[in-house]
Amino acid sequence: MKSASLVIGTVVLATTVLFLCNFRKPSYTADIHALKEVVEMLSSSDFEGRNAGSPHDSTIALAIAARMASYGFEPYFSEGPLHRFSYRNVRSWNVVMVYRGKKTSGTLLVGAHYDHLGLGGKGSGSLRPDTIAFHPGADDNASGVSAAMEAARLLKETTPRKRLKKDIIFAAFGAEEKGTIGSAILADTLDKMGALPSLMINLDMVGRLRDSLLQVGGTGTFQAADSLLDIHLDPSLPLVLKKTESGYGPSDHHVFYRARVPVLFFSTLPHTDYHTPYDTPDKINYPGMAAIVAYVTAVAHAVVAEGFEPHYRETMDTRSLPEQVRFKVSLGVIPDFTYEGEGFCAGTVIRGRPSHKAGMKDGDVIIQVNDRPIKDIESYMDALTGLETGQLVRIVVRRNGQIIELEVQL
Repeated sequence: MKSASLVIGTVVLATTVLFLCNFRKPSYTADIHALKEVVEMLSSSDFEGRNAGSPHDSTIALAIAARMASYGFEPYFSEGPLHRFSYRNVRSWNVVMVYRGKKTSGTLLVGAHYDHLGLGGKGSGSLRPDTIAFHPGADDNASGVSAAMEAARLLKETTPRKRLKKDIIFAAFGAEEKGTIGSAILADTLDKMGALPSLMINLDMVGRLRDSLLQVGGTGTFQAADSLLDIHLDPSLPLVLKKTESGYGPSDHHVFYRARVPVLFFSTLPHTDYHTPYDTPDKINYPGMAAIVAYVTAVAHAVVAEGFEPHYRETMDTRSLPEQVRFKVSLGVIPDFTYEGEGFCAGTVIRGRPSHKAGMKDGDVIIQVNDRPIKDIESYMDALTGLETGQLVRIVVRRNGQIIELEVQL
């Protein structure tokens, strides 16, 4: 005899699949002009790289809030659209706004972080730590904020209040680059209110669509996520999904998943301009962004208007991310955030940096640094903390099934 929980789970899954099979996909058209306008505004030199806690921080937050108000969103909290927070030596804001239906139960949150690295320099997280220069952060993460705003607008514009089953929350997080501080404080605040969302959608670096590849994380965090994603992927969109199950990752969604909220994390592939002064608006693929917004809106619409209910489940990966660490050195690699095997996968090896000069290649999996075995991104970051400029480091990588030893001069 099946247990009661198994029977209930089977019924829920069958109902969900039946719903998805009978769902008619509406089409959504994102406003490319609006997407570009927001990216260029946030990437402006006037904001000097959007460093969390800078004199420009509240101005940026207010500009985002004003635009969302023009779309018909209102402050989520009674004190206004800006949710101020302080943590350690960081003072910043989250922008939290909502579009409410007439008879709703629960919420869906679409979010993205708006801060970046300011002028860079040592300890900033820049991959050019010896260079003091304006870091525009067009892809990281002006693109995510722009896409989240447009998806929220489309959801509101295409769904009458009386049809909404869940309220739509838009959130622009502060201080993500300092360690996902703003999103963590918002998740904690909502948790204490008993108001955590039914689903959190996170958009981080969605402006460099290449080869149609769109990374989607969190597919293991709720039942029928794969079906939801597949049924809403319009074949006319230039998108190929690369899915990962884990609810953890190097962005704001993991703090909501840690609070037992189902999550989806959308991102395009990493690139060599990441965390450098060269992440500029002219390199953004706006038609690609528009396609991603259309897709995200369709997925979100199923939750807020068509009755799809995300049922939380734990993924196999139960490790939380460590707090953000500042390193004295950098190997010059950008991680492949979709890699789920043992070791640390170098998604992109930056030309001219120590690892590239030593012969490391894109896709190499680092399994040892000096005498320290590397099991995952956490042990990789732990290994970096003990390295010094000028040091000769022995790195062992796995490449196409072969073990290769490299000497990297830092």
